[in-house]
Amino acid sequence: MNMTETKNEMGNPDFDLLFTNDSIKDRMKKDSKEYQELSALYESTMAEMPKAGQVVTGEYQGVSSEQYVFAVNGFKDDVRIDVKPSESKYLDQAEVGTMIDIIVTSINHDEFFIKGSISALYESMAHVTLKSLKDNESVQAYVKSLNPAGYDIELLHGGVVLPAFMPNTLAGINKLHDPTSIIGQTFEVMIESYAEREGTYIVSRRKYLHSLIPSAVKELTFDESYTGTVTGTAPFGVFVEFNECLTGMIHKANINPEWTNRISEIDPGFQIEFYVKEIIKNSKFPKIILTQILRETLWDNIKNGQVIEGTIKDVKQFGTLVNLDEETVGLIHTSEMDKLKKSFERGDKVSVKVLSVDRQSRKIFLTLD
Repeated sequence: MNMTETKNEMGNPDFDLLFTNDSIKDRMKKDSKEYQELSALYESTMAEMPKAGQVVTGEYQGVSSEQYVFAVNGFKDDVRIDVKPSESKYLDQAEVGTMIDIIVTSINHDEFFIKGSISALYESMAHVTLKSLKDNESVQAYVKSLNPAGYDIELLHGGVVLPAFMPNTLAGINKLHDPTSIIGQTFEVMIESYAEREGTYIVSRRKYLHSLIPSAVKELTFDESYTGTVTGTAPFGVFVEFNECLTGMIHKANINPEWTNRISEIDPGFQIEFYVKEIIKNSKFPKIILTQILRETLWDNIKNGQVIEGTIKDVKQFGTLVNLDEETVGLIHTSEMDKLKKSFERGDKVSVKVLSVDRQSRKIFLTLD
């Protein structure tokens, strides 16, 4: 007689009557050896009523009727798991007799049929760890497809795959010049939130890349040639993304001469070589100045008290901006202009003296010579 047969037989109401029939109780003293042995047998064979969501350890019995079968100590029947890819990946290499944790998913009380799952157990464990991740912790993600709002993502965590979504705006440090370029890629992302109703995580690659910036900046050198991807242009220069998480600007004065007057022809996605010229650490994310031409400029040598010939760039409420060369701008503060009782128009030539230089914020304060 196997254990299942024993459980079924012991579950027979006639057996239960053994301890409720007064006439039998009268004939069997509770302190007798026979009573104690029978009582112990009864207690050891009482069937436990499983509950949905209960985690149990089962002994793998093999496959029967397209189901993985597990014997669980104390259960009236075996726990069965449907043979399907999401479960098979955990059981393809399992040997009969292996003890494996399972979560009970449902019980058919009419036929007393117990269904279980291993994948659901691992998924629930993965959800717990994902929701407890710290702000600076990341998780691996696979980009499945693109839709108008963003990307359908698969999170790869704890040996399971969980659904996620990444909005277009969170796909990179800058707007991707080719939104389809990351489809099929696997990379790190950070959890933004969890949409309980849809059962989907909202993730950000941008947040993860931002976390890399401090260490990436520390590794930059000024004599090494870098290659980056153009993300956009403006009349004054070109913006370049490089080293996965960094963005810098090449001023038009430092662009390769053959492109100086053709900046508008440089499209996003264009590959470009350059050097790091300067790193301005005055904000959460440092401003990185790049160059394609290795040369000294006015900014490299400017000093307090120096007299420079410049051109009025603009007149603002806070002061007058002066072009000192193609990439260097100084400011004559409004208070200084009021004191000197002077006024200028855009394009006027002017001789100025340097009052102070703030290299952290890359600001130059001037007065009239």
